[in-house]
Amino acid sequence: MIALSVVTYFLATNGKINNFPTYLAALAFIPFIAIRPGYVVSLSRPIIPLIIVFLLYLVLSATWSENTRPILVATYLGYAFLLASFVLGIGVISNQYPDFLKWLMVLTVLSATISCCFSIFLYFWLPDYHPLIEERLYSLGRLRNPVIGALSYGVAATICANLALVHARWMRFLWSACLAILLLGILFTETRSAWVGLIISIPACVMLQREISVRAKYSMLVTFFLILTVTMIATWLMGYWDEVLHRALSFRPEIWLKAVRDTTQENLILGKGIASSSRLLIDGISHHHPHSIYVSTFFYGGLTGALLLVTLISACLKELIKKDFTPLVILALSTLLYAVSTLMIDGNRLLEKIDFHWLVFWLPVALCLVATGKESSDITL
Repeated sequence: MIALSVVTYFLATNGKINNFPTYLAALAFIPFIAIRPGYVVSLSRPIIPLIIVFLLYLVLSATWSENTRPILVATYLGYAFLLASFVLGIGVISNQYPDFLKWLMVLTVLSATISCCFSIFLYFWLPDYHPLIEERLYSLGRLRNPVIGALSYGVAATICANLALVHARWMRFLWSACLAILLLGILFTETRSAWVGLIISIPACVMLQREISVRAKYSMLVTFFLILTVTMIATWLMGYWDEVLHRALSFRPEIWLKAVRDTTQENLILGKGIASSSRLLIDGISHHHPHSIYVSTFFYGGLTGALLLVTLISACLKELIKKDFTPLVILALSTLLYAVSTLMIDGNRLLEKIDFHWLVFWLPVALCLVATGKESSDITL
């Protein structure tokens, strides 16, 4: 059910199809843990309490949100349970069935690639299909808009790069083709934040590989940046970057300053509450949310929430760095680096009903649980 929830995220036509397997996974998680609570203990102990405390704090913040009521708090408590079931479920199942994680990663990349291929087809061959005013690639599945599509394809591309580096030659060709398609799709979304994460995560997963010679590593990195540079120059000459540059920084500094100022004035320590409206009015323009998981967490949870988030990320990085750089540890580290860098300039609530934050942020956290757990040596990619 967990694997199906990831696949349907990319390929389902609506949210209800994507929600259903996630609900089933959460329901199955209750008796599973009740019968064998020791399975959770086998995961990374420093990280699990931080996940639980962070999620419960965000739930608690609903009590001081705007127009708070008991049903709202109960709703966010349900979201926290779904999210915890997803994260811990990946860790527990991976420890008990070592091949599960490999197939979860394979299905994630393949479903993202299929979604990307179909989206590119509609973008070029059905010119009437443009849900937005701007002619940017609008990803299918539950990706909803170009930014969410790019961020989701980005984490799939990071996973794909890891698979290409550890598999045999003929599989390496398949993953390289998938990676090229995903990067092309991200390019056509005209979303810049995904590239921030990819420029960090892909070189990281190359340089940390132990089975590849130093010369081969540098050759791969030079090839990656050369292709990236040539592509950007070619698209710039075609006028493709005119609209991208026209958007400049998309009001990010103004949005962040406004969110920080409002939170500081209203409730610096606890924030405005997870259920509060995130709309920010700047110079007569309404912005949907703060566009950064760090600023957003500060906005909803104040200094307390921001410190809990930074502590969780720091604990994940610390536990990973203490381990030997096996392919599993490199996968967890590279996807986490992608998440913490690209979501620095995009993203909203980290506690929400099934959405792209589950894939971009919480999946890397789940991978950290697996990679730093007691049974990680039995898990291969």
